Amino acid sequence: MVGIAVGLLIMVTLFVGVNTYFGRWNYGRLRAWPHRESLNTHLVRLSQLQGLLSRTSPAGALHWGIIGSVGATLENSGFLMFSRWIVFATFQAFLLPIWTLSFATDALGQEREQRTLIWFLTRPLPRWSIYLGKWLAALPWCISFNLGGFALICYAGGEPGRLAFRTYWPAIFLGTVSFSALFHLIAAVFRRPAVVALLYSFFFETLVGDLPGDLKRLSISFYIRSLMYAATEGMTITPDALTVYAPVSATTAWGVLLGSTVVFTLAGIWFFSRQEYQEDL
Repeated sequence: MVGIAVGLLIMVTLFVGVNTYFGRWNYGRLRAWPHRESLNTHLVRLSQLQGLLSRTSPAGALHWGIIGSVGATLENSGFLMFSRWIVFATFQAFLLPIWTLSFATDALGQEREQRTLIWFLTRPLPRWSIYLGKWLAALPWCISFNLGGFALICYAGGEPGRLAFRTYWPAIFLGTVSFSALFHLIAAVFRRPAVVALLYSFFFETLVGDLPGDLKRLSISFYIRSLMYAATEGMTITPDALTVYAPVSATTAWGVLLGSTVVFTLAGIWFFSRQEYQEDL
């Protein structure tokens, strides 16, 4: 799983770098624009009309506002496209859970597959400390790989990517912690935790998390996206509203993600302390 995570990181980084090289994060570079002329050129021509209007007249104020709005949209268009297609559609919905489970399920899963977990359980240590210690040992790897991989992808995206990293990294950090607690719990419950975690990521976090209605509130991804959406409130343009449909407030998202981390950890400690792993003999 770690090898797959590294391969995905290389592929996505190269993809982002190629698109950045050809300038595809800006609306002004879209081929659909007549004669492939930069939209910025048309903005300059539009702004030249401002001299023909009085800024103090209602009509002049209206045109001045339209010009400012178009300019702000152009200025942030690269960030909008990068957020929509790379951050939300690719990283947050797919790579973040996959990369996290690559390390989080391996902390206990590898011991179970290699039939060495019983040896750990025979040590003079309480089970809760073994479970917690395994999770705390895997957590830095999850955070480092996710934040490091996210930074590499974003910086390959040029200025829009750098802005995306500065905007979204707190949500990535907190989402990694919550996902790692869940996948560590799955590793304690199931014999093949990587398979179960993959099925959960694909069929629940990816599919249910994007459906309208309240069912998506059961997914971790929903609250990660809510934090991302809240982080863009002070900007002129935000990511696609359909992608972050009906988000909760940042305070609620923080509370749910932190609370779920505690709940998953306590549930894992309870289960691990009482489960007899006789199949590992």
